[in-house]
Amino acid sequence: MHACGHDIHMTVALGVLSYFSEHQPTDNLIFFFQPAEESQNGGKLAYELGVFEGEWRPDEFYGLHDNPDLPAGAIGCRLGTLFAGTTEVNIDLEGKGGHAAYPQDANDMVVAAAHLISQVQTIISRSIDPIEGGVITLGKLEAGTIRNVIAGHAHIEGTIRGLTQVMIEKIDQRLQEVGDGIAKSFNADVTVTLNQGGYLPVENDPELTQPFIDYMENASDVNYIETKPAMTGEDFGYLLSKIPGTMFWLGVEDDSQLHSATLNPNEAAIMAGINAITGFMTDRMAR
Repeated sequence: MHACGHDIHMTVALGVLSYFSEHQPTDNLIFFFQPAEESQNGGKLAYELGVFEGEWRPDEFYGLHDNPDLPAGAIGCRLGTLFAGTTEVNIDLEGKGGHAAYPQDANDMVVAAAHLISQVQTIISRSIDPIEGGVITLGKLEAGTIRNVIAGHAHIEGTIRGLTQVMIEKIDQRLQEVGDGIAKSFNADVTVTLNQGGYLPVENDPELTQPFIDYMENASDVNYIETKPAMTGEDFGYLLSKIPGTMFWLGVEDDSQLHSATLNPNEAAIMAGINAITGFMTDRMAR
């Protein structure tokens, strides 16, 4: 189970498609049911495969993601960056294993990893403008096999989040520098591997987003809420770097968060989302 609401996204898109199959649109519409959004950057892969070339290249691109923090059916959006860009982090530290009783004959990577993790926490607090913000989370650490053996290898996995590509690249650079410093300090081999793939910041096009917001704010049957930027990642950001467009939230009102096994979206959001989107698209095509 991957409880991120993708079934809601698919259902709403099918509902919009169903509506326009019975109500002839003014313009040509392309519906992209994006594969492999999580980890495999399906949007980037599809773009690189030429899916959006020639007559299949849209002039405008719109995407949605559900949000349990918003009331069911509400539409949330903002000018500028909606979601952060993300980078996968893998760090390997290689030293020398040995007997716990003879530390002088080994090179302990548990200690080296502990220092690296502590120093990484200072990147955000001391190298990044607090007004801009960023996130580094190291969520996985593997080292050692038994209590009385010094570990010669440690492996760390984590993620970087930033609201601009410049911010992500700055955090990337500092993380590499911390890794280099730990390698020198502990006479170890430290390999920092960073993979951003297609997870660029989701930066809404201002010329398309303002009319979207104007419509949602003024539609009598839409509950529009201006939202703050979120540190969640979404590879629709890659598509927006190639094709102008807008991403927005659809509220599903639940106590559990995205990626939670207990996420239970309020299905009342489905029809409300369909109505809001079809209304906007109809209005947009009339202009």
